[in-house]
Amino acid sequence: MRLLLSAFLIFSVYLQAAETQKLTTVPLSSVRLTDGPFLHSEQTNLKYLLALDADKLLAPLRREAGIEQKTESYSNWENTGLDGHMLGHYLTALAFMYSATANEQIKKRLDYLLTELQKIQQAQQGYLGGVPGSKTLWQQIQQGQIETDLFSLNQHWVPFYNIHKTFAGLRDIYLQTGDQRAKTLLLNYGNWLKNLVKNLSPQQIQQMLLTEHGGMNEVLADMAVIYGDDSYMQLAKSFTELRILNPLMQGEDKLTGLHANTQIPKVVGIARIAELSGDQHWLKAAEYFWSLVVEQRTVAIGGNSVREHFHPKDDFNPMLNEVEGPETCNTYNMLKLSMLLYRQTGQSKYLDYYERGLWNHILASQHPEHGGFVYFTPMRPQHYRVYSKVDQAMWCCVGSGIESHSKHGEFIYSLDKNALQVNLWIASSIDTPAIKLQQQTLFPDENSTELVFDAPSKLNLQLRYPSWAGAIKIWRNGKAVLVTAKAGEHFLLTGPWQQGDRVKLELQMTLSLEPMPAKPDYFAVLYGPIVLASRSTPFKNEQLNFVADDSRMGHIASGLSCPVSAAPIYIGEPKNFHASVKRQPNQALSFNTGQGFLQGQPELIPFFRLHDSRYQIYFQHTSLEGWQQQKQAQDQQDKAAALLEQQTLDKVYPGEQQPESDHFYLGEQSEAGINSGRHWRHSKSWFSYQLSHKGQHNLTLRLEYFGLDTGRAFEIWLDNHKLTDVELKDGRGPNWYQVDYPIPNELLPKNADHFRVKFVAKPGSIAGGLYQVRLLKL
Repeated sequence: MRLLLSAFLIFSVYLQAAETQKLTTVPLSSVRLTDGPFLHSEQTNLKYLLALDADKLLAPLRREAGIEQKTESYSNWENTGLDGHMLGHYLTALAFMYSATANEQIKKRLDYLLTELQKIQQAQQGYLGGVPGSKTLWQQIQQGQIETDLFSLNQHWVPFYNIHKTFAGLRDIYLQTGDQRAKTLLLNYGNWLKNLVKNLSPQQIQQMLLTEHGGMNEVLADMAVIYGDDSYMQLAKSFTELRILNPLMQGEDKLTGLHANTQIPKVVGIARIAELSGDQHWLKAAEYFWSLVVEQRTVAIGGNSVREHFHPKDDFNPMLNEVEGPETCNTYNMLKLSMLLYRQTGQSKYLDYYERGLWNHILASQHPEHGGFVYFTPMRPQHYRVYSKVDQAMWCCVGSGIESHSKHGEFIYSLDKNALQVNLWIASSIDTPAIKLQQQTLFPDENSTELVFDAPSKLNLQLRYPSWAGAIKIWRNGKAVLVTAKAGEHFLLTGPWQQGDRVKLELQMTLSLEPMPAKPDYFAVLYGPIVLASRSTPFKNEQLNFVADDSRMGHIASGLSCPVSAAPIYIGEPKNFHASVKRQPNQALSFNTGQGFLQGQPELIPFFRLHDSRYQIYFQHTSLEGWQQQKQAQDQQDKAAALLEQQTLDKVYPGEQQPESDHFYLGEQSEAGINSGRHWRHSKSWFSYQLSHKGQHNLTLRLEYFGLDTGRAFEIWLDNHKLTDVELKDGRGPNWYQVDYPIPNELLPKNADHFRVKFVAKPGSIAGGLYQVRLLKL
């Protein structure tokens, strides 16, 4: 019997929450992975979890509680402002991993953490966080002293986003294991939060929500069910940002330029509140958001965003040009949203997306050997990814990564009234009082799966007929079954079943070409739902470091960008592509592309198997004449871009969350916004960034302005020295332009490889707006 207490808890929570709910999720504790890439991923992640040091993760919380630390905290994001966020992720990952494996080492680690968290919470009167300077921060908030920016609340880096992870971790331990200690810790934390905001007005809470705050509304809604306390549901609704909810309810697309993973968890919370309350307006808002992201802003692997932000739905050029492509956290949260929406609607498109994102982004984001995780997955042809190192990189995508790869079994199966739905073709077993069976498959290397009953069952079976599949064939105990379902539906096989009964499903998998949204001259190649990609070696004897360093921007693959014009390109009509591609005669998926490509002949393999290499997912197609016409112009653009990157020592995109955070933004009376898809920042007082000059001299500071920001006067300072005065004058029109400011060598610090550049408004004026800050060597 596998963690039956956990199974009971999860079922009871959902049944109390929504007695009329049609679909439920089979408890993770009732599912075991038995073979294939997801089992390998799970076991690799288990080793990663055990390699993390619990005391290092606890260190920020002990520090804030005034308890002696047993060791120093991890570095990177863990000691530069987001201290403690990884512990919350770690609690969730351990909870899922124990539920999925019943591993005793994981249970021992959980026991230790809960014991230590009890000591910390007792010292903190309910609070459990590592946010630096917590006492002062929360006193200010409690007293209504609230100063917000995109990622800064009272000059602290996204504190509610940070503590949300611990709230969620305690919830997940309780739901997955039934541990009463976690339930008590979570209740005490909830009481602390209630006391924190009890005197704040709705307007003040909405003001706080301007700063990224994770999925606070989701976890508070879950607490309403766990404790049978409606006050948590009311708090969940008050922690739902109206600036996001209202446009969605009105059918308005306001996503362009917003930080993607700031918004997705909010909508996960909206969907969860809708599930628990039955509010159809909120459900429709969540569905509309999903459609805006998945159907209009998502690439083949299931990911979205460029430099962490939603780009315009009609402009995918940044997706091809930038090296900071889809962020893994985004897809992690979009899968959560898809599962919630599927439970409420039963619509197959949510399953289709879940499968796409799980195989091609989530699975692909973990290194199969050392277990490191990927932050950005560039769509730029012939670029590459970097992976975390277990004792260094502490990014958000490491946190969501250790969670993702602990719960691969959570949506393979679901329950629809008196039927078990088989949603995903992943080798696994399910063991509940109502049904026990095994799923045996080598998908996607083989296009079939077989279900074997380990015990009698009265449940019906509903087999998913994926929208990507051609004709399907089904056999019941060796006899063919007439298939009446259509693609996008589930096919019903009625019970009862006897021990040893077998059902085999064969899916027709074919190659397909999927154009990039709003850019139809680029296509990705898929085999069924599996995205194929090719290895690239554009530079001979190149030595790339595929493991990130511990710097704040180490998550970006910052090696040379290959010229877009030099990537393999398909000449001819896409419809002729299929005839030239041949599957190689071996078990693992691989395809020869044959004739039709210039500048290389790619070999295509599943992207989730492609690691430690440059790669290409999207291929341009054109006529020979078209290619000859565009190549010269593209070559010139590529050379200019390459020269600029070679000259660039550091750069900031003002108004964009992670670039500003990575450059330790500070400011007063500062605002950020979006102009025609471009982010900006200005201030009536001052703002500043830390730039790295890497020991170089003879430097230039290049700033980008907008031509209609006229009459503004401000000063530029380097550390404690004024560099120059600036006055933005008329005559530029509605255009962006750049100005270079040479930096005298004597202003550069002698004993540091960085300096702080500060923009100070003159009395009655404004500093900025700035659209780009770039430090160049001559």
